Amino acid sequence: MLSFQIVINAPYMTYEEYSRHSGLSVRTLKDWAAQGKLIMVPKDGKRETPLINVLAMTEQAAKQALKQVI
Repeated sequence: MLSFQIVINAPYMTYEEYSRHSGLSVRTLKDWAAQGKLIMVPKDGKRETPLINVLAMTEQAAKQALKQVI
């Protein structure tokens, strides 16, 4: 169990939004997405905006943090 509370502003974010929150460049985020380092929302069509699944990324980070503590 986590000893702190996590607040998520939005479950999904565009590259630009995530860039503002993380301080990483949009180019870096796109590279990471291509490498599979980001959890992305599956797109149904070519014209859909790519979205980062912030909720899944947060859950993954929390699990990694718990492994470090144990």
